[in-house]
Amino acid sequence: MATDQLTFRDVCCNRLGIPRAAFEKKVLLASLPSYYRLLGFFRWYLNRSYFKPDLELIRAVGDCASLREIRSEITFFHHQKHRGMQRNFLHFRISGKRLLSFAHRFLP
Repeated sequence: MATDQLTFRDVCCNRLGIPRAAFEKKVLLASLPSYYRLLGFFRWYLNRSYFKPDLELIRAVGDCASLREIRSEITFFHHQKHRGMQRNFLHFRISGKRLLSFAHRFLP
């Protein structure tokens, strides 16, 4: 990645007018299925560690400068094993499709 290219984090924060510290929360909530957003908002404040695997992915895609790079990170993340009934059975986790769709609003 060239140093003069803006990352997804940079472009997203600039366009939304949010501080860099709010990037992870914004992307996480935008990437959750709509029926889990309110629960995700509360869980963010009560037990942020639940989202550790999701935040690792968000940090990785935040450094990407293209949708192709983001797609690659999502594919890599998808093949990792993450345990837990809420994550696997109830699907209380971020959606790779929603994440890619959200990123598409900001990157070419």
